[in-house]
Amino acid sequence: MEWFGLVFFLYSASGHLSLVSSASNSLYGSSDLIPVKGRGPNPAQEHEGPQPYFDVDFQRNVTAISTQTAFLHCRVKDLGGKAVSWIRQRELNGIIRPVILTTGLFTYTSDQRFSVLQRAVSEYSPTDETLTEWVLQIKFVQPRDSGIYECQVSTEPRISENFYLNVVESKAKMIGSSDMYVKQGSTLSLTCLVTQAIEHATIFWYHDLSVIDDSQVVVRIDQHFDSSISTLTSRLRISNLQPIHSGNYTCLTTAADPASTMVHVINGEHPAAMQHGNTGISLLLQDSSCWIPIVSRIFIELFVSVLSYNYYR
Repeated sequence: MEWFGLVFFLYSASGHLSLVSSASNSLYGSSDLIPVKGRGPNPAQEHEGPQPYFDVDFQRNVTAISTQTAFLHCRVKDLGGKAVSWIRQRELNGIIRPVILTTGLFTYTSDQRFSVLQRAVSEYSPTDETLTEWVLQIKFVQPRDSGIYECQVSTEPRISENFYLNVVESKAKMIGSSDMYVKQGSTLSLTCLVTQAIEHATIFWYHDLSVIDDSQVVVRIDQHFDSSISTLTSRLRISNLQPIHSGNYTCLTTAADPASTMVHVINGEHPAAMQHGNTGISLLLQDSSCWIPIVSRIFIELFVSVLSYNYYR
């Protein structure tokens, strides 16, 4: 009987294990599909709808002119209830640290030059209502503002895109002398050169305080941009010069400080002296009838002084 009891015990234990295994499979399906934390889709996200992502059709390398306003455009599709933040990667004591500038339409930085704009969808994509654009605006931008700016969306995990801002100082220069003397009836030609210029900048010419109208017959203005060296050149030509054309000529663009030159329209008197900007003593030295008597008198007075000194010695 002892062996019969042992067999019965083993049979009962086997049945109990089978029931436990069946119960386990009914809970988890199978041991291969037991869920592990951190793997697989998040059931909460499945009910949130489409997840945000960036529209790649925007420029990430932006060049701005010093003292102007810089714009960084970040476009996000299917944003939903998520927030968009602008973060600057700034180097402090040799360590790159993130500095939050804006979140949504709220600005965190105390620098009032920074703000964020949310453009209306109809301005750039009237047919796509899932696209939103968040623009970081930096007024009176300076070279120290150059660096990396990050557009971040508050998803889990967070997604972001980096932008690089390069701030350059544009300068205008008038080719030639700061004072020009030209004859009445001739043609005036002035050239203004703007370095570190942007492609769509425009140069305006001023005569004293008035904008020069190139629709006049005697006026011609040509402008050329060289993208290989980022240089903008503008040439002003005025034919049949008259005394009213004398004055200050300035080339001005919104992308650089202005440059000026003074133009004098003359009728032919002493053209050599005036073209070199000579005045005062320079004019006297060019007229022999003036300077020969003066030099002779100097020598006579010097000779008399020497004789007087020897006499009273």
